[in-house]
Amino acid sequence: MRWHHQLTPMGTIIEGDLDKIFLLLRQMHESPFVAGAGRVSTLIKIDDRRDRDEHTMVSKIRSVTSKLEQD
Repeated sequence: MRWHHQLTPMGTIIEGDLDKIFLLLRQMHESPFVAGAGRVSTLIKIDDRRDRDEHTMVSKIRSVTSKLEQD
């Protein structure tokens, strides 16, 4: 499975195979050092839900949108 991403005002959401994402995170964390940075702070939050079949970025947005439309 290829990973998917979505840029948000507070960061970037990445979903996909966890092993591949960890490799990607390492590259993301190292890239500022390669560009000359002396310090880098990387905050990673993992939301691993295995209790539902479909739990993607798209399904989460769809859920919130449907709840807002009910009001």
